[in-house]
Amino acid sequence: MTNRRALHLAVRLYFSLVMPFLLVIAGTRLLLNERFLRFEYQRPGFPADPYGFTAEDRLDFGPYALNYLFNAETITYLAALRLPGDKCWNAAAGAADCALFSRRELQHMLDVKQATAVAFALGASFALAACGIAAASRFNDGLRSDIVVGIGRGCKLTLLSVAALSVFSLGAWDQAFDSFHQLLFAEGTWRFPFSDSLIRLYPEQLFLDASLAIAVFASLCAATLLWLLSRWPGRNRRQC
Repeated sequence: MTNRRALHLAVRLYFSLVMPFLLVIAGTRLLLNERFLRFEYQRPGFPADPYGFTAEDRLDFGPYALNYLFNAETITYLAALRLPGDKCWNAAAGAADCALFSRRELQHMLDVKQATAVAFALGASFALAACGIAAASRFNDGLRSDIVVGIGRGCKLTLLSVAALSVFSLGAWDQAFDSFHQLLFAEGTWRFPFSDSLIRLYPEQLFLDASLAIAVFASLCAATLLWLLSRWPGRNRRQC
């Protein structure tokens, strides 16, 4: 009896904790594509590059780093990219071209790719485990009830977390931005001059807009799931 109760509690806790992560990961993956970049680069009010990149330049060069995060290429995929001389801020006068990314920028992109791989591998593992538990629940009404309760609690946790993080981030975005990078990357590896291509292609406003979009996506998904769960058969609804 004790083991069965522990199992029920574990299943509820599992879904409660993984739901926020899975919703954020799903939202992140939806945004990591050229369509989001195109929208951002062309929308009114998006900061222009004071060092010479036009919206067209950004559309030409911006997708490469996103593609690198999910393809099987080595860092040479980015290292081989060249800018024409008139777009090179720090190049010698009269230079025909220059590297798009510096050595430090390439190292950072390598770190980003590794962090991205870990995050999405965790997301896939959590999702597969959830699917396995859901498949087992076909033969166990109590387990199915635990899943419903866990998802409901996870959705509520998502909404509370998004609300709290949004208030903090909007009130102290610079601190939130720095804290996020300090959590994932070694000190001194993720700050770059404004003239570097990573900043010119992906200014801080892009990260702010992406964070807001992910928060909205996760919140809408959580609210929709809660609405669907509210129409779940009686006893499960009461437990949510």
